[in-house]
Amino acid sequence: MDISKSYLDHLYYHVFSEERFLAIDPCAIVWQLIAHTQCQLDLEIGALFVAMITWGNRKAIRTAALNMLGNEMQWNPSAFILEQQYLDSYQNAKNDCVYRTLNRYKFIEVCENIYNALTSYRLAHPYEEPTLEKCLEGLDMKQCIATITEWLAPAKLGTMGKTACKRICMFLRWMIRTESPDFGLWKSHKPSELYAILDVHICQLTFPILKHKQPSWAACEELTNIFRTWDKTDPLKYDVALMTLADRDTARDKKK
Repeated sequence: MDISKSYLDHLYYHVFSEERFLAIDPCAIVWQLIAHTQCQLDLEIGALFVAMITWGNRKAIRTAALNMLGNEMQWNPSAFILEQQYLDSYQNAKNDCVYRTLNRYKFIEVCENIYNALTSYRLAHPYEEPTLEKCLEGLDMKQCIATITEWLAPAKLGTMGKTACKRICMFLRWMIRTESPDFGLWKSHKPSELYAILDVHICQLTFPILKHKQPSWAACEELTNIFRTWDKTDPLKYDVALMTLADRDTARDKKK
């Protein structure tokens, strides 16, 4: 398979379709949240929780995410956290399951971690409205990934420096990258600082250009460095290109 700069440029500029991408990608659920709120903290928290449960079947992810944002959070994620509404969430969930291996108790622990981070910021800056971006202010990208990993530790999204931390890197792409299909909410970091979003499937696609063949942090850094060599200002446009390729291959396989 040709995994070269020229081929991925072709996919990004001539094959990628925002409409087709959002028809199946989890970030589309966050775009739905925008119809209910323009508050940055709402969008940050909503996006973080959608990213947190983005693994497995896409239809199941969509169902679980819409239930979380619409039914549990009432399309107001910031109030859900800051008013500690999460303490009463998922009371009717079958077997206390939020999504797959994430149960109600681990979910509440995650919410508590985010509540504590926002409360700490409020105490240090009493005249400012807290945001997740402000909580991470002054940290470089690796430190941001490590901090978010700690917030989400009960949900087990990986270990900084060991695993690829795929879902956290995906969340950061949504927040920071300014081009479609992303949101560009955060101005404190640049798209050039982002790290590649790496899982088993992307490892398989990039097999010809990677020395590291498993979705580890070493492989993430290796792929990121390749992307940055190809485009120093917007390296993760190649992640969008790879996802376009992966989705096209999946659609072709279904037709066989």
